[in-house]
Amino acid sequence: MASNLNPANAITASRFLTLPPFLWAVDHGYQQYATLLLFVCGILDLFDGAAARLFKCQTPFGEMFDAIADALCYGFAMVVVTAYGWVPWPPVVIILVLGAVNMALRAIYAKRAGRTTNYQSHAMERLVAYAAYLGGFGTARYETAYFYWVFAALMVVVMIHDTKRMAFDPIPGAAPRSASGGAALEAAS
Repeated sequence: MASNLNPANAITASRFLTLPPFLWAVDHGYQQYATLLLFVCGILDLFDGAAARLFKCQTPFGEMFDAIADALCYGFAMVVVTAYGWVPWPPVVIILVLGAVNMALRAIYAKRAGRTTNYQSHAMERLVAYAAYLGGFGTARYETAYFYWVFAALMVVVMIHDTKRMAFDPIPGAAPRSASGGAALEAAS
């Protein structure tokens, strides 16, 4: 198993370094710099997965760390542009609440799986990419009401679908559980 101290996780962690200058740029009204910093954060998000594959350093921690970094970085950007009045607050509240529910469901999924694992939702991955664009739309003040409300609606649909899969559907590759909660014993042939 690869160590958690690896290039992919270092790239993921470096995304947090874009947040203080992003806040500074928004605070001083430098919309283009704020947008550029969100772009850098998004590019780093693309590279961490590529680095994990290239250096063969994928770990369960790295998968979870990447999901947490996505939530914190893009959530922070949404909160900041909302606090400065650049985007409407109602869809941002909906998005943040659904994001918290998603993280709780991921924890339930990991508990059901009996191991640290990241629930893989291709639809949610696309929404994370959309969230990066939302920050850019917010800093550019481009059709923010429309894009934020569309995102909130899409997130509701994805969360309904993913909730069923994370909380109720069988976990791929997991051993069946008996009524007492232990792993069922397979009959020897």
